[in-house]
Amino acid sequence: MKTTSSGDSAIFTEPTKWASMRGHAPGLEDIVGRLRLQVAGVDAGVLKVESGAVEILPEGDASALMAVDSQATLLSVLGGDTHPFVAFLQGRLRLEGDRALALRIGFGLQAGSPWSGLTPGS
Repeated sequence: MKTTSSGDSAIFTEPTKWASMRGHAPGLEDIVGRLRLQVAGVDAGVLKVESGAVEILPEGDASALMAVDSQATLLSVLGGDTHPFVAFLQGRLRLEGDRALALRIGFGLQAGSPWSGLTPGS
């Protein structure tokens, strides 16, 4: 999704490359679930995890929510570059719902992710 900036917040206006990427995340081999992604209060999709296969769906049900402050934070956590607990302690990430699942997904992405190395605008 393309973003327009409103202060430090990202507002999504159209799809971008990162939102349509899918692939394999070796750290998520034993996990099945869905995580709603939200950036600055705006839904950014649903991360579907199915035994290591990951993709972002445009919408759907999810048992947990990961809300972040910016697209940069989202891509950094999805890419495994930022530890989700560190982002939480810095006030850049909030979890709701099945927090255990959300943390397992965040930690699992650190072992390898199709979103690794992406930056805003990707």
